Amino acid sequence: MKRETLFWDLTLKLEAFTHTVPVPFAVYYAIITQKMEPEHWRIFIALCVFFATGIGLLGTFVRHLLLKYVYAKIERIQIPTSGIYSLSTEEAEYARSVKILLFRYPLVEAIIIVIRWLSGVIPISLLFFYLVAYMPSVVRSAIFTFVMIAPISFVTYYFISENSIRCLFDLPQIKNIELQEKDIPKFNYFSRILVAFFSLAALPFVIFSYILYSLAMGEIAVKDPMIPIVTVSFIFIIPLVVCSYVVAKSVNEGLNETSRSLGELAKGNFDVVVTPKSSDDFAKQAFYLNSVITTLKGMYEEIRNLNEGLEEKVTLRTNELNQSLQDISNLKIQQDGDYYLTYQLLNPLAIKDVDSNQLEVDHLVRQKKVFEYKNRRYDIGGDINISHSIVLQNRKFLLFANADAMGKSMQGAGGALVFGAVFQSIVQRTKTDPRYQMISPADWLKTNLQEMHLIFEAFDGTMLVSLTMGLLEEDTGRLFFLNAEHPPIVLYRKGKAEYLQADVSYRKLGTLGAMPIQNIKEFQLQSEDVIIIGSDGKDDVLRLDAMGNTEVNSDEQFFLTLVESTQGNLLAITKLIESSGQVIDDISLIRIGYLPKRML
Repeated sequence: MKRETLFWDLTLKLEAFTHTVPVPFAVYYAIITQKMEPEHWRIFIALCVFFATGIGLLGTFVRHLLLKYVYAKIERIQIPTSGIYSLSTEEAEYARSVKILLFRYPLVEAIIIVIRWLSGVIPISLLFFYLVAYMPSVVRSAIFTFVMIAPISFVTYYFISENSIRCLFDLPQIKNIELQEKDIPKFNYFSRILVAFFSLAALPFVIFSYILYSLAMGEIAVKDPMIPIVTVSFIFIIPLVVCSYVVAKSVNEGLNETSRSLGELAKGNFDVVVTPKSSDDFAKQAFYLNSVITTLKGMYEEIRNLNEGLEEKVTLRTNELNQSLQDISNLKIQQDGDYYLTYQLLNPLAIKDVDSNQLEVDHLVRQKKVFEYKNRRYDIGGDINISHSIVLQNRKFLLFANADAMGKSMQGAGGALVFGAVFQSIVQRTKTDPRYQMISPADWLKTNLQEMHLIFEAFDGTMLVSLTMGLLEEDTGRLFFLNAEHPPIVLYRKGKAEYLQADVSYRKLGTLGAMPIQNIKEFQLQSEDVIIIGSDGKDDVLRLDAMGNTEVNSDEQFFLTLVESTQGNLLAITKLIESSGQVIDDISLIRIGYLPKRML
């Protein structure tokens, strides 16, 4: 909009309001509140006409100068080609100051109209006193006139000016200038409506108050008070309608600006910019909305960029995943091959080589680590069962060992492999060398356990093995055994299970500085007795407690109960262990049933 067009549009609206509402109120108010001689009235009216005309023209001229000043500052701003950031720092600061000036312009118009009324009321009163005489009623009239007219003029001038200069914010020099929220003067709608309400209320309140006062003092200039009351009520409709209209239009302009921007955004236009054009709540919303639009635009650009190369990226990523899966598959095949080789080495060592009509021997091993190799399932771990028939001092014995090497999978299997190889070497030496066959059972156990200790100490404590090892004389049922940090042997006799505790529990094989082997436990088995030797995996079961929390089983009677309920059947015991909770370790069991010859 051109400067001349904006000037005449603003002037017509503001001056039309002034001469439609405040001036008639002021004239009528002066008539009903003054008792003067006709000559005095002529002087008073002449003063009012002179100052009203002069101040009106002066105010219009000041508006012309203000708008000329504003447009001159706007024209000095270079039109940016790519936003405010194409300007220098000084130019950008200047442009921001001009835009802030536009936000403050309505307040300038509102203040000027207040000054205009002061410039009219005060001189008129003083000149009247000088030319005629001092009259208290004129003083009271002047004060009440300013109180009732200035607020409504201030509010209306502010809203009309704000609505008229909205077009300046769309100028190319101004539109792309970025401001911070804190830069814009704040006059929110709560304050606006509150000020408008009190300014409207001031009109009838002042007049009715003065009429009541004049009636009480006998100074009212009319005979029938109801006539000015009805007249004031009728005239009051005009400022009420005008003020309501300008407030509603201000709200509507803000809503239209926001709705237009949201409509463009709904169409997918992320280049829309919401321009704050007033110092109200809509300016604050414009900043928030611009922030949301910027965020959405960034997300949209990111999604579009992703979609443009999505197929290529998916293909590339799929190829990478396939290659990774292939590498993992190759590693697994290699790992399973290592597992299978270890299994093949360990399997011949975990043997049951028993030849006896008086004993029943069963082995059961459930290793934790299960793997597939060439479509067959195998398992490896650190548990191992070994049993042999050997002869010592011309007596036939059953030699048994249940061992648990430290670690899982390959680490445990490595310890079991070393143990199995050493133990089988000792067994073969006993079977083939007559000198070793002359050793007593107790000495045989002590000597060979000490020898295995020395061998495992060579690993500097990195390979430890717990075990229970024993010799059972077939003819007499005499049991010789020792324990190296291993669960105790379970005796099942006549439907009752109990632990056979060794006198001394020696340290695990490979423990550095372990004490010498001295004591061997002896125990006499009876007809139909059953002993069960097992690793700690049979007890390490995750179970739910009474509170529903998971904990490792700590009940020492748990395994004894299973033995009694299954009558010492290894397969049934294992199934009950697996059904009672989560097995977290390897399980290995040896069952030996003693049956003397006379029972056959």
